[in-house]
Amino acid sequence: MFKFNFEVEPESPSDPEAVKSPFVDKQEGDTEESQATDIKVIEWYHAERVKPIDNLISILDFYELNAKEREVGKTKIRHLVAGFLLEDIKAQTHLDIKKAEENHSDLIAGVYEGGAKIWECTDDLLLYLSEKYEDNSFWKGKRVLDLGCGSGLLGIYAIKMGAQVDFQDYNKDVLEYITYPNILLNADESLSDDEKLEFLENQTCLYAGDWSHFSLLTKDLDKYDLILTSETIYNIDNQKKLLETFAGRLKPDGIVLVAAKSHYFGVGGGLEQFTHKIKMEKVFQTENVWQAEENLKRGILQLKFKES
Repeated sequence: MFKFNFEVEPESPSDPEAVKSPFVDKQEGDTEESQATDIKVIEWYHAERVKPIDNLISILDFYELNAKEREVGKTKIRHLVAGFLLEDIKAQTHLDIKKAEENHSDLIAGVYEGGAKIWECTDDLLLYLSEKYEDNSFWKGKRVLDLGCGSGLLGIYAIKMGAQVDFQDYNKDVLEYITYPNILLNADESLSDDEKLEFLENQTCLYAGDWSHFSLLTKDLDKYDLILTSETIYNIDNQKKLLETFAGRLKPDGIVLVAAKSHYFGVGGGLEQFTHKIKMEKVFQTENVWQAEENLKRGILQLKFKES
């Protein structure tokens, strides 16, 4: 059985960006003493740009035989099958995904953040995008970030619609063994192997590591018209970093789409709590743009910068 297994990330008062941040983690009624006793230090991975593994092209035919196809509106997306994926990963050594599998956990704070699994809210956001922005003209010329990308399906859909897309996930392993293969599975079949590698080099960037470090690493690069993220708000203690990433990497007229469950049992996060936090900080304006009609409520939240 998979389980949530979180720790709390300590605030870093020596970080000038954290001091200036408009997003506050401290909860009403908390005291410094209670915060100090509850905190357990986690060393989050620093950000880095991730390149494809050397043999990616040579094993692509093998991946082709073990891929699944799904339809998103009028677009088809191919991706690796989870069962095959885990068996292949188990054969590797020193991978964070392997550690999580051996611990029967989707989430190990500071080690692994669930990137090997396609979470159901990703399907919700794909459906919403295919219905709301089915016209390719919306995507042409757009810079898009698939944040917490995992399998990368959101970003892959945006690529196929004509956008230029970057991908970010906490785990380098996920990007190397899942995201990169999935991107290539959806590349133009007419491209040669060299052209596929050229596409990866020139048209997209993949980044691993913690959100706060990712924001610093990319702070001088072009910002994004659209940030897509799914199932990334479950841990309340990471929401400040998430909001700072939105604020630091989004264009002034850009939008963020967050797909998530209304509540994550055992960890406290969820759309209702996240929306309340955003409203308290007065940086973004929010709108609920989609909601599932099921017992376990799921929804999509749209964020834009408040007008000054």
